[in-house]
Amino acid sequence: MRVRRALGVAVVVPVLVVAAAACSGGGDDGGGAGKKADGQGQKSGGSDGEGAKGEGSGDAGGGVPPLDRKQLNDALLKSGDVKGYRAQRNKEDALAGQGTIESDDPRCSPITDVVDSEPERERKAYASGVLMKGSLSTGGAVQQVLLSSYGDGGAVKWLGDLKKALGRCDSFAGKIGTGEKTQLRIKRGEPVGVGDESVRFTMEDAKGKDSPTVFTIVRAGSNTASFMSVSLSGEPQAVAESLVKKQHEKLTKAGEK
Repeated sequence: MRVRRALGVAVVVPVLVVAAAACSGGGDDGGGAGKKADGQGQKSGGSDGEGAKGEGSGDAGGGVPPLDRKQLNDALLKSGDVKGYRAQRNKEDALAGQGTIESDDPRCSPITDVVDSEPERERKAYASGVLMKGSLSTGGAVQQVLLSSYGDGGAVKWLGDLKKALGRCDSFAGKIGTGEKTQLRIKRGEPVGVGDESVRFTMEDAKGKDSPTVFTIVRAGSNTASFMSVSLSGEPQAVAESLVKKQHEKLTKAGEK
């Protein structure tokens, strides 16, 4: 089977196929996501996020307060949390400094901010991992989940911005930090009915040379879980609802500790 290239401009997603090979060996990696983010700029919020802890009173998200990096790492899905799925934390920073992605239309920026290392709404902390069922040889889909926390109502504001952008941006040109440009096509999906609010959409290369990526974003108070699902067969395939529900449950519990 020929595995189609993951969406080139979705900077986080190309890591999936490589990481999935390691993930298929089973087991979680104890290393924390975002290790390489230490010392990096704060736009991506990936350094240590210690300032996020305990700031719920200053955030308009309500419910679960902004979690720090350790809390987000602990909340990541693990192998066995959902039957049939293996999980592995990213050993390298999923939102490295070169992982910027820019839209030619500023009104569409909230869409590319899902994977941008320098989003307009600053992340206070984040953690990420890969989820997979089956093997690369049998097709299916590979998912990556990115857990992010925001202060000052950032989570609510970003989801609001994203919904507006999805209502007016069905196509735009995206450019990544390396200079590569691609015309992107966006298709809005239905909310998943999990969390305080949710958004789902599909992003694909307009020329059809890359596999489409289905994004599912669920908010838990001042935090978000962003799922990126790449179908190895080339057909859009959203993340399983069981994964979304379990991840939201873990995020919510992490805020109670």
